[in-house]
Amino acid sequence: MSIEDDAPLLRAMSHFGVSRDALLGIGGEACVFALGRDRILRVHHPGATRDAVARRARLLEELNLSASEVPFSIPRVVETHEAHGRLVTIEPRLPGRPLLHVLGEVTGAERDHLLVRFLDCSTRMHALRVDRPWYGDLCEAAPVRARSYRAYLERRARKSLDAAGDDLERIDAAQLSAALPEPDRPSFVHLDLYPGNVLVEAREVSAVVDFGGPSLVGDARLDPVSSAIYLTPYISPTATDRDRGLAREWLKAQRLDELFAPAERWLAARWSFARDDERLHRWCRMVLLGQGG
Repeated sequence: MSIEDDAPLLRAMSHFGVSRDALLGIGGEACVFALGRDRILRVHHPGATRDAVARRARLLEELNLSASEVPFSIPRVVETHEAHGRLVTIEPRLPGRPLLHVLGEVTGAERDHLLVRFLDCSTRMHALRVDRPWYGDLCEAAPVRARSYRAYLERRARKSLDAAGDDLERIDAAQLSAALPEPDRPSFVHLDLYPGNVLVEAREVSAVVDFGGPSLVGDARLDPVSSAIYLTPYISPTATDRDRGLAREWLKAQRLDELFAPAERWLAARWSFARDDERLHRWCRMVLLGQGG
């Protein structure tokens, strides 16, 4: 549905005095508009619940207690409202432009520099602290949680694969989880760290956004490995084969390359439920079944 066809969204925009020209982006959870120079208006999509919006706000409040430990900004919720049947949050406007857009404009050494800074930032996410006695989902309405990391990986993959249906149901979730190592300790994992959720300014990462649904307590290595994996045109449309090669070399330098293949298969299982995202679902089938490329 376009903005023009979404009457409640248009009324909510009018309520807060924003126009279509103020649109900054549309994500999986919300439409985001500039609300003056210093704030944004995040209008959550139909179906969002007060509980879900509150879970995200509480997580961001917790993460902001350790935000000084990372060299980039993260969101926080200043106000929550309901307007014309839509849940709305007002948040500070973070500096920079989405890396995904910038990658559509730059090439060569400048592009390589930005990609390395993006990958480097993924290694810092674990400095954002959460304290939980389990591994598992942080913001899901029906979270999967377990005492061991591998148990969580298996149960979370199984949940998504069952929702995906068709021939993905036969994928062995236990085998997927067994291929990944147990971490030394639980850490915060963003899990959705792709170029669309990273802002850049002056050749550096200025902010990371879209904390929420996918975030979990898990292995700190999963963010850098998944960030490299997400540099595929199925997920990051401006990504190239050169970008993917650079990411693999970067992983080798970080001694993480051996995790690429097993993490890619688990991530494909994790996202397999998203049948409404045609490109993502094709990628999941390609990774898990060798189909849909």
